[in-house]
Amino acid sequence: MEVSRWIQTCFYNYFGSYAFPIVACIFMAIYVKDMSKSNREDTKALNEQHTKEMNAFKDEIKEALNNNTIALTRLCERLDREEARNNEVK
Repeated sequence: MEVSRWIQTCFYNYFGSYAFPIVACIFMAIYVKDMSKSNREDTKALNEQHTKEMNAFKDEIKEALNNNTIALTRLCERLDREEARNNEVK
């Protein structure tokens, strides 16, 4: 009788000490897997939505980019002229 009680005590001690962490790790792994699957699906949906929006305004974006390029080019030319004038004065 004493041996079976000792076995039960050892079993309960080891089971009680290690079962919860093992079960918790398993459930956390399942949770992380589900969350990453959900995030992947959300990201895919957002990417599709962004692609549709960008395609809808493609011409306007090209025009705005071209206008900005022209404006920056003019600004650089003006700054170069001002720098040349300042260098001549010195």
